[in-house]
Amino acid sequence: MGTDKTLQPAVMHLIDTGGPGGAETVFSQLAVALGNGRLRPLTVVPREHWLSGRLRSLGLEPVILNARGSLNFSYLRALVRLARQQRVRLIHTHLLGSAVYGALVGLITRVPVISVFHGPTDLRNVGRFSGMKRWLIRHGCSRVVAVSSSTQEALLQFGLPPEAITLIQNGVDTESYVPGSADDLRRELRLGPNDLLTLAVGNIRAPKAYDVLLKAAALVRERVPNAHFAVVGEGDDQKFAPLLELRQALRLDSHFHFLGFRKSTAALFQNADVFVSSSKTEGLSLSFLESMATGRAIVATRSGGAQEALTDEQSGLLVPTEDPTALAAAVVKALQTRELRTRLGAAARERVVRDFSLHSSIAEYQALYDSLIRV
Repeated sequence: MGTDKTLQPAVMHLIDTGGPGGAETVFSQLAVALGNGRLRPLTVVPREHWLSGRLRSLGLEPVILNARGSLNFSYLRALVRLARQQRVRLIHTHLLGSAVYGALVGLITRVPVISVFHGPTDLRNVGRFSGMKRWLIRHGCSRVVAVSSSTQEALLQFGLPPEAITLIQNGVDTESYVPGSADDLRRELRLGPNDLLTLAVGNIRAPKAYDVLLKAAALVRERVPNAHFAVVGEGDDQKFAPLLELRQALRLDSHFHFLGFRKSTAALFQNADVFVSSSKTEGLSLSFLESMATGRAIVATRSGGAQEALTDEQSGLLVPTEDPTALAAAVVKALQTRELRTRLGAAARERVVRDFSLHSSIAEYQALYDSLIRV
């Protein structure tokens, strides 16, 4: 099949995951928003799952291509063919695997490549051919974007030069995520008017350290008997099993709720009295910014992105990572004082509106596009 010369030039958006998550949400937001009408979005995802459905809901029909393996030449050939057929003028990747393939396609087709890394964990398990992957990203990517300073530091440690890295922090729609109150989740959990709900949002993965949160919750319950905890996030049985065992051992079955995946809305956060992040390491989590935008009081570990978004005792409470006692003490402090929750939440909202709006983030990416594309 030859190239259709009537096609409008395209930007290829490439990612190697398909489930619900922050990187996938940013992927879809940018695919819809960028291009200034000169480039049509061409989205490539690995499988039919949450992301493919979200893209269709936004009016974009994804191309389904699965890499399957460390270096799949059939997948590479398919990407190169697609880039040529669809008149791709820019490749925009997310996460490590797609950065490597995007760099290869860019080198073969002489198309500029922007690669976005969403957290230090993107570079923790580089796998085989680490030296080759580093070389490809250095030489095949026109720009490497870090969404947080902690991610930027991880890229430097990976071996990228400082001048190759651009910092563009994640942003949130502060007109959709607003302060308010909701009780649908509270009613679902059968909470009474005097019960206090602490909410965590994030898929069930080791870096989220939900075992630490469970241990902290047991300590909180000793001082705040009407405290409940809810975790919203996707996970498989293998990841859930040890957490459920720990919950039972701590006698928290009726007070610590794993709710699975839920669509992110302002109302989800508005059900909570406190938002908590127990992560060991983190980029700049979208759910974190969304909770700030809804004016929640936040307790978070010093895991990377939290320190960039919050000032301790002013717009949130920050504690060391992997310390259930410190985490519990901060949650108790927030739960026991409504005035403190109100003050921290208002300051968090003010900070996210000023420094982490989706509009500003998109404008920075568009400027990067404009510096690279030749349509």
